[in-house]
Amino acid sequence: MKHTLLALSATLAFTGCAGVKVAHTDIATGATNPEAIYVRSYIAEDAPFKGNHGHRGGRPIRRSLAPAEYSKALKEELEKMAPAMVLKDDEIAEVGWLVESEIEYVHAGSPTWRAVPVVGTPGGIGRSNVRIHVRVTDLNGLHSRDKDTAKGGSGNVIYEFDLKGGSRTTGLLGSVYAPGLGYATNFDYKNAAERVLYALSVDPHRYGQRASFTTRY
Repeated sequence: MKHTLLALSATLAFTGCAGVKVAHTDIATGATNPEAIYVRSYIAEDAPFKGNHGHRGGRPIRRSLAPAEYSKALKEELEKMAPAMVLKDDEIAEVGWLVESEIEYVHAGSPTWRAVPVVGTPGGIGRSNVRIHVRVTDLNGLHSRDKDTAKGGSGNVIYEFDLKGGSRTTGLLGSVYAPGLGYATNFDYKNAAERVLYALSVDPHRYGQRASFTTRY
């Protein structure tokens, strides 16, 4: 019984490591309260797409669908801030915020090796990993931008940052943030989208809320 509890504790500790963080920030203006949010995602032409994405023959399909999968997750998170939609290729947003993401690196890792926690291995063997560059443009801004960079139109860049993370040592069971023996990349896209929401929100966890008027010391 004691050994079972120790194994479960180790698994929970491993799954808690999974997630995506803001690795670097270039621009942060403090802008808040968008009237609308438009999402557009790309995958860089030279972006490595590695790891276990199912059968090898399906990897090009998964790669081609990566921007759509990530955009869907991002839209679901950002609509908690304001009405959000994913732009089609022929659509251009003119008001609100344009959130552009470029997927720079995707590694799905190995479900088999993720089930084998190895102490001392940085991040865990079999780990998945994603890197995504995010740029947020205020389309109501006064200064125009290069349309080759902001394909949604003109405006001010108000946030620009890099996301990085993955499954790390998720363990056998996985969690709501980690795949365990499943396909990791969908989890990574969702974790990255959630991190964008946290980065752009004011008190996203409602830590500042109080249930009573009592001052706590």
